[in-house]
Amino acid sequence: MTAGPTALVSLTKLATYEPTAVLQAMRTCLEPFGGMATFVKPGQKVLLKPNLLGPFPADQAVTTHPSIVRAAAILVREAGGRPYIGDSPAVGRLSQVARVTGMLDVVAETGAPLLELEDPGEFEVPGHGIFPRLVLARALSQVDVVISLPKLKTHSQMILTGALKNQFGCVPGLLKSEWHFRLQERKWLAALLLDIHRAIRPCLAIMDAVVAMEGPGPSAGHPRPLGVLLAGTDFVAVDAVACHLIGLSPAQVPSCRAAHEQGVGETDLQRLRLVGPDWRTLRVSDFQPPPQPAEVLRLLPLPPALLRGLRRQWTLRPVILPGRCTRCGICEERCPVRPSAIHPRACPSHQLDDRRCIRCYCCHEFCPAHAIVLRSSRTSRWLPLRPVARGVNRLLGWLAALRQDRTH
Repeated sequence: MTAGPTALVSLTKLATYEPTAVLQAMRTCLEPFGGMATFVKPGQKVLLKPNLLGPFPADQAVTTHPSIVRAAAILVREAGGRPYIGDSPAVGRLSQVARVTGMLDVVAETGAPLLELEDPGEFEVPGHGIFPRLVLARALSQVDVVISLPKLKTHSQMILTGALKNQFGCVPGLLKSEWHFRLQERKWLAALLLDIHRAIRPCLAIMDAVVAMEGPGPSAGHPRPLGVLLAGTDFVAVDAVACHLIGLSPAQVPSCRAAHEQGVGETDLQRLRLVGPDWRTLRVSDFQPPPQPAEVLRLLPLPPALLRGLRRQWTLRPVILPGRCTRCGICEERCPVRPSAIHPRACPSHQLDDRRCIRCYCCHEFCPAHAIVLRSSRTSRWLPLRPVARGVNRLLGWLAALRQDRTH
């Protein structure tokens, strides 16, 4: 006997960002769940987490449109909650990004203050896939509810930026760049996204697919009207439906594939309960996918081969202390790479397969004897990654904001 639908995804047509139309469409989209009051109780602090990648105007479809955030804030207030608008932009400061994206107008109109997701704190990851603890924004521990407001966009490395990946913005500041720099293989970044999702436990995703982004996203693509608002509590299911709307199979998206492999959420369209217009009437057949995923995060304008070498120099390397190691083998067992990248019983020069080590540091995390240390190279001591990345980030943010100011 075939099992019935396991998750609900609500779709609503929305062809414009006109504020009244957006508010009504969001009400309609949330009706199958019982409205916003199902997720927000009176007095609760609610973090509205849009995609605020950087200082890009709303019409470029890089960020969640301010009308979507405005409507969500209004509905949260109607339910008796206290909304906050928070993110940690990849480029520029939140105040700067909020001004250019139009989010400051939402703050003024709704009274929902900005919440900087920069101060780091350590969080447990229940049922973790790889990482038992993660450093995320400390502000997450100060709110009662997290509602994700992602933008449907392509992503040159992860194929799709949607409901799951939107939580990556809860990683403070430049730690995002460090994660990209450490975990360059898409499958490991996808596993990290799932662990971030487990730690944050957002209760609802409302996806802005009114105008999506196609081509070389997440910031250099092209706006593409889709005219859809999606909502769901199963973030994997929301992303799966978004994939079908733009002609992708969820199996092509690393985060959806990892979720399927780990048994998180539902990617099978036949097992979803879809409410609203028939998704096939909303699908576009000529949506441009992203180009071939980049193998290397281009933090700096350097050749890929040089960046690969610098990555090895800049990231900490696990080293086994011979006098302390008991050769219990736990590090080898817990290494997520198969076969393991660390071999405590081997001679010192062969204890770490440096080419295969993904720099997740699980061996360091789990060693009961504390016999594994993380050592930096001479290059990283003389030219630390974080100040270099911070300088590049600030420069890019300043240049982007300056360009938009001159344009307008």
